[in-house]
Amino acid sequence: MAAIDSPITSYSDTTPHKRVITDVIDLIDPTDAPGVEALGGLDGASSKFRFVNGKSTKMEWLEDTHAPLADAINDGSNIDNSQVTITVDDGSIFQPGHIILIESEQMWVSSVSSNVLTVATRPYSGSAATHADDTTVTIVGIARLEGDDSDAVAFTDRTVGSNYTQIFHQEIKVSRTQNQVSQYGIPEEFEYQSNKAVPQLMRLVEKQMYLGARKAGSATTPRAFGGLGTFVTDNTLDYGSAITQANLEDTMELAYNDGGSPSIALCSPANMQVIKNLYDSSSFLRVERTEDTIGMVIQNVMTPFGELKLVMDRWAPANTVYLLDPERAGFVTYFPFTFEPLAKVGDYERGEVVGEFSLCVRMDKAHAALTT
Repeated sequence: MAAIDSPITSYSDTTPHKRVITDVIDLIDPTDAPGVEALGGLDGASSKFRFVNGKSTKMEWLEDTHAPLADAINDGSNIDNSQVTITVDDGSIFQPGHIILIESEQMWVSSVSSNVLTVATRPYSGSAATHADDTTVTIVGIARLEGDDSDAVAFTDRTVGSNYTQIFHQEIKVSRTQNQVSQYGIPEEFEYQSNKAVPQLMRLVEKQMYLGARKAGSATTPRAFGGLGTFVTDNTLDYGSAITQANLEDTMELAYNDGGSPSIALCSPANMQVIKNLYDSSSFLRVERTEDTIGMVIQNVMTPFGELKLVMDRWAPANTVYLLDPERAGFVTYFPFTFEPLAKVGDYERGEVVGEFSLCVRMDKAHAALTT
């Protein structure tokens, strides 16, 4: 045995030292799902949509709309300033007594036969003018003759929206020996891996919300729910450039004109920064001399067409900002995330985490999408 000089130091003592290791394992990978949360969680649509008749792998909801108030001239040529019959695309939405507006001239409809409107007195208001084929015809009022017989007008038919449920699954498999090993930060390996599974799967639920393709499925192909792009197709504008205040408000206006009122905007981090920079300027921000912090964190944006809550989502697509009415969108849980032990056929512990969900989005015109 070799002699050691006095005093014994950490350099002279060759006895193995205990390693200093934290008893906590830190995970940096993002697992949040702000989009799902903004829509009310994994079962937020159940109360909004009021589904009945139990569970099904196909979720369906009924939609209806009011009769349209606009059509177009379909005469094949111009309507001169004395013509008293006008052919339109769909005469079923008109009835005697309707007051129509074509450009700046108002006309009173005295009778309707198929797609032909008779406007016996021109002008009803304004000045009679020539109108080109395909010009918009807008119903602006109704003035019925006293004592007149009732007249039929078209009704709208209800439509059915739908989406399918999608199964999310992850297996956990740990050897018996590994499960008994004493580790820093892990009381038991199998339990640790089981707890990691749900946050990992939530990332995939969130991504499917944006990118999912609706699939009915079969014995050989999986069933899958369609994402936001499946449903938000009406009020979409592609600006081909960075977001501006004007085009954000223009997109909101599209939904407003259709009767919608989006109140949340799902933004990628890059788009969140762009929107912040639209308002983070000297014209909006005032700072006192004693203030040592500058800048703005934009959480809500006021537009002429309603207030938008900004939701930053690292999983949101870089080229699309979805403007949603959360009362008309949400998830439904067919089967919640559940841990189930699986039979062992070897020297290991085995189980699975499985859940089944669907995305429901009704009334396309209530939402909008801004693409760049």
